[in-house]
Amino acid sequence: MGTSEVTGTRGQLRCISWWASLLVGILAGTTLTWIRTQRNFFFIGAVIIAVVIVALGLRTIRRRARFPQMAQAHVSWSYAFWAVILLILVGPIQLVYVADDFSELMLKSLVLSAGFTLGIHEIDRSLVNASKKNYHATPAA
Repeated sequence: MGTSEVTGTRGQLRCISWWASLLVGILAGTTLTWIRTQRNFFFIGAVIIAVVIVALGLRTIRRRARFPQMAQAHVSWSYAFWAVILLILVGPIQLVYVADDFSELMLKSLVLSAGFTLGIHEIDRSLVNASKKNYHATPAA
């Protein structure tokens, strides 16, 4: 079997569940909020972010190995929009708004967590929908 052969069916291709995107969103949002403001949280936060990145990377590699058409999906406007939102949440928001007291930290953490949860879910949904549109099952030999 080659690496470009489809091993899953179109019906098996699903986007990330809400609970998984909620878990990743909360981890990323709270970690990025606290890592920027609390010096004692830096190493723990770096480990949390590293685990999230490795887990998402491994899941993506496994899913693209099973569904190679995901690597060939066309980028939609929805995908591009949510990718820009995630980049804004990771970059400029972190630099522009530095929370000082506990209530500001909690508010920033909630906003970032909600943004990451929605962004991760919608970006994956856009990718899966584009992959399903371009799905070409190879006939069995």
